[in-house]
Amino acid sequence: MKYIYILFIAFFVGACNHVEKYSISGTWEGADGQIVCLLDGWGEDARVVDSAVVRDGKFHMGKEFTGEKRLTLSMGSGTETILLDREPIVVEIVGFLGDKNMRNSCTVKGSPEQAVMKRAGELQFTRTFAVMFGYVMDQKDVSLEAFIDSNLNRVSIAYFMEDLLLSKYPFEEIAKDYERLAPEVKASAAGRSLKGHIDYMKPTQMGGIAPDIDLTTPEEKHVSLYSLRGKYVLLDFWASWCGPCRKEIPNLKAIYERFRDKGFEIYSVSLDDKRDAWTKAISELELPWVHVSSLKGWDCPVAKRYGVTSVPKMYLLNPKGEIVAVDLRGEELERKVASFFN
Repeated sequence: MKYIYILFIAFFVGACNHVEKYSISGTWEGADGQIVCLLDGWGEDARVVDSAVVRDGKFHMGKEFTGEKRLTLSMGSGTETILLDREPIVVEIVGFLGDKNMRNSCTVKGSPEQAVMKRAGELQFTRTFAVMFGYVMDQKDVSLEAFIDSNLNRVSIAYFMEDLLLSKYPFEEIAKDYERLAPEVKASAAGRSLKGHIDYMKPTQMGGIAPDIDLTTPEEKHVSLYSLRGKYVLLDFWASWCGPCRKEIPNLKAIYERFRDKGFEIYSVSLDDKRDAWTKAISELELPWVHVSSLKGWDCPVAKRYGVTSVPKMYLLNPKGEIVAVDLRGEELERKVASFFN
């Protein structure tokens, strides 16, 4: 009986000490001495998670598995994005050694997540490249939606959706797609990160309550966006150097003069980084409404909060501070403002 008890204790202790590890093995012919790295992050912020030296054309990595995560394999002059998961990953690398006559390739085999991650990268690359040929980033794409729809049970798709969300894909489409994700995907680190971005961006979308802004005027006085509650407000992100912004100004001035006494205000946030250029433009263009700026250019915290990546960027707010229209211009903007007071 004592012997059985000891065996039980030994088994229990062994089970408690067991550490689950991931496995990445691969081949890279002609690359002995080269190092394959597993990176977390991008560019200068990338952190080496694991690495292996190629010996006899082979390499292997394996440390404690702490959860599914998108990581990058770095080899020679190439990189490949993978989803680190519980399934063993097998990699076949060809080239990436500086030989222009050799075709570079990296094949990743493992769980179905790897194929989804690979395809997601290809679609995102194609989408970005297609902009040069007239592709519109902020419009719904049927082919992308079909890809998402067929992979709602894959963690990799949550990463893909987050990438889309951060590259101008329609917010409302990603928000709806998120609700259809499998519960285990929502519960994953990727799913939680995606939900965090959706929640953070929601107030700056149609129907959201615009976040408050509290910056200084040219006279160095603080005027907050919330201080204008009770009025219809055009929140206008612009800059003195912005040609399209200047082109829209005559229309803004006409609308402002027509409706300012009826409860309409313009709150302009400049993305200038030089006070003289900012104040000179306001004076020369005779802009009579509220002007504020952090004078930090594209590092303006307000621009980052609103996700502004180009100017002009405009939001129409109702007296409650709700966003009722985005990026209207010219006659369309004039008609919308007029509808508030008819």
